[in-house]
Amino acid sequence: MSRSARDTPMMRQYLSIKARHPDAFIFYRMGDFYELFFEDAERVAPLLDIALTTRDRGKPDAVPMCGVPAHSADGYVKRLTELGHRVAICEQVEDPKHTGGQRLVRREVVEVVTPGLVGDPEGLDAARELIVAAVAPGGVLGAAGVAALDASTGSFRATEVRCDGEELLSAALLEELERIAPREVLVPAPSAEALRARIGERLSEAALTPVDPAIFEARDPRRVGSDAGGRAASAILGFLEIHQPFALRHAPQLRRYRLGDAMVLDAATRTHLELFESLEDRSRKGTLIERIDQTMTPLGARRLARWVAYPLLDCQEIRSRQEAVARLAERDRTRARLRSALAGVRDLERILAKVTRPGAQPRDLAALRSSVSALPGVAAAFGDEGGDLLPDPGSPGLGLVPPEPLPEMEQLLRESIVEDPPVIPRGSRGANETGYIREGFRPELDALRDSARKGREWIAGLELRERERTGVPNLKVRFHPVHGYSLEVSKAQLGRIPEDYERKQTLANAERFTTPELREMESKVRGANERAAALEREVFESVRQLVLAGAAGIRAAAEAVADLDALQSLAEVGRRDGWVRPVVEEGDLLEIRAGRHPVVEPLLAERTGEQFVPNDTDLDPASTRILLITGPNMAGKSTYLRQVALLVLLAQIGSFVPADGARVGIVDRIFTRVGATDRLTRGESTFMVEMRETAEILAHASSSSLILLDEIGRGTSTFDGLSIAWAVAEYLHDTPGLGPRTLFATHYHELADLARTRSGVRNAHFEAREWGEEVLFLRRLVPGAASRSYGIQVAQLAGLPTPVLERAREILHNLESEELGEDGRPRLAEHGTADGESARPEDGQMALFGTPAPRSPEETAVLDELRALDPDRTTPIDALALLARLTGRLRGEGADS
Repeated sequence: MSRSARDTPMMRQYLSIKARHPDAFIFYRMGDFYELFFEDAERVAPLLDIALTTRDRGKPDAVPMCGVPAHSADGYVKRLTELGHRVAICEQVEDPKHTGGQRLVRREVVEVVTPGLVGDPEGLDAARELIVAAVAPGGVLGAAGVAALDASTGSFRATEVRCDGEELLSAALLEELERIAPREVLVPAPSAEALRARIGERLSEAALTPVDPAIFEARDPRRVGSDAGGRAASAILGFLEIHQPFALRHAPQLRRYRLGDAMVLDAATRTHLELFESLEDRSRKGTLIERIDQTMTPLGARRLARWVAYPLLDCQEIRSRQEAVARLAERDRTRARLRSALAGVRDLERILAKVTRPGAQPRDLAALRSSVSALPGVAAAFGDEGGDLLPDPGSPGLGLVPPEPLPEMEQLLRESIVEDPPVIPRGSRGANETGYIREGFRPELDALRDSARKGREWIAGLELRERERTGVPNLKVRFHPVHGYSLEVSKAQLGRIPEDYERKQTLANAERFTTPELREMESKVRGANERAAALEREVFESVRQLVLAGAAGIRAAAEAVADLDALQSLAEVGRRDGWVRPVVEEGDLLEIRAGRHPVVEPLLAERTGEQFVPNDTDLDPASTRILLITGPNMAGKSTYLRQVALLVLLAQIGSFVPADGARVGIVDRIFTRVGATDRLTRGESTFMVEMRETAEILAHASSSSLILLDEIGRGTSTFDGLSIAWAVAEYLHDTPGLGPRTLFATHYHELADLARTRSGVRNAHFEAREWGEEVLFLRRLVPGAASRSYGIQVAQLAGLPTPVLERAREILHNLESEELGEDGRPRLAEHGTADGESARPEDGQMALFGTPAPRSPEETAVLDELRALDPDRTTPIDALALLARLTGRLRGEGADS
């Protein structure tokens, strides 16, 4: 009776490992492949588009399986985690040679990769973080906490916020989760269902992972604290301990931050302002971050993105950062040298993360050496100007602090690792994976290498000696990974072989032999190679541990490089494009002279060659709290609103701004209600989304906020929409203690009357000029309300058919003149036809497109006479007489009138 394919030592080992990781796909190492079995294989094969096969085909209970090559496994793991799955990497943790073929090779899971816990950081977007977050709910405990870890960079931070009543998560904490944008969120298992809906609604692309609530208990209160933020941080450390314990041993220092230290930018605002993703295709193209990112390193790119996500509220911090940008902007040569020096620094944070992993490569240490070697050049870039440019030691930092060189680490890496180390396949333990430790670093390794080299030289000379001894001209020395060295002789020459040749392998056209002398030398060479390989791995591991012991210095250098790179990027953009340093101060003044949109301006010049038209902004709490902006479609209202918000944001990250001058009173929060979208999957129409966003603004705005409202109320009927827009404006203006700085763009011209009754409301509009049937948009904001929106002209530009445009003009004329027909109904219900007839209302219902009534004989006769008229042969007096006669007939005054 044949044994089941599932009842083997290997399958029993696999199943025991799977039992310990039931929620993960097991990548089970077998030689040069990672194999998956059973349900894992059936699920993974279609996800990765790889072949599904079976083990021991034909046997009872054959096992479904699939596999991926070990050398390319990281890409497959990344694809699975991006789909929200976990992958447990199960390696052979001993050399098969040590088993003597008598037992199964021991295997263990060395790490579990999850959606938020990266495996190999190679291939990640250098400018973005990959975050696993943990949420410690509030409710009766009074405060909720959130912690975030980017395991690929070592960024580890936490904060907390008080919750109201029994609420598990406050709106503020949910907004912070959205801003962090984690790939995975850890929540206590008992609260998972209650939190799933709230978190899932705000973070649809994040994996929600329930975990044992015990890991939220602070294991090291001195390190993380025992408050809500500390409990969230403890959960992340516990998660690391379970899934990637090697990372826990070198976990970075936790940094605390307060939500009140940075401007609040909710998801709607980040989306509408296109800070990181374009509305068009969700790419980086056309975003603010793309516009200002002139960084030279991934470290700087991530730091700059963090600054954009967290604009400062402290005037002193902003001015310090501005001063650093100004000093760099003023010194073109210094900045150029700095940019060149920074280009030599690679991604220190992610290189360190790779070195931390058990599968670290010699190439990772070589990359670290390259970056460490570039650090002195960064400080040298300041040259003789350093004394004037850099802050005094111990003074409040401007960010212009060069990284501290790491000479001991540089020397260690230079002396230990060869210049261009070979690539070693993941999990490889072969004797041939050598050659990465530099000669001269470890004498005993050199001796083993020398012994192996001499043995190989002896073997290389064996071929010539044996040809001379045997007289066999085509005798060759061969090497096979399994069978080792041999002497190959063709079958035609077998009669010449000496007696000491021992047959080793038979081939189709040749025989392979060995000799006692060759066997002895082969044993020496192989032994020396294996001992050298083992010693080389040992030396590499010792160097790796020395590097990790200096991880704090590497992280400090990375921090300094990130700050310097982000600052020089802002200086480069400001200097190149002629931006100015804004005045940032306490208070609610917002004054911008000749402001320009930082993103639209260069895109407009690139695509059309047009020059962007700058505009002023004046929001002064003493006179104007609400600027009510009217004007034509396509005149630039939405661009202007976003422009003002982006200039404020740039000012509060310490950047210069595209304007002739600016004074910005600190803005605690930017709100935007811009654009028309729906959320059909959540059952919300465009108007519902609009009202939800408006409700959020009214609920959370303060007197220090900046509010952008674009077309409030357009998603419903005219009167409803106008009423809502009017009431919202009044609420913002009249509510005691509120009065935020507000830009209110609208097509409801009736709202202009607010300026007559509200002292803090001022009207402005974008100019347009008519040229025949066309309209010219001047893009210039001027005082006063607009009288027209030119919607029909815009419709004409869009290509609407001529009959539709003509009818629209007729309806617009009737609406504006409020004309009434003979029956007392608005002429809006009438529809002019080619022969002059009008549509009439039917069944008491006003109709835009009614059915024409039959003509009277008199009307027909008048039309016939008009058709027969030759205008070229009719004098003006005759025409007037004819007109009087025909109108008289139509009025019933008789044919002879």
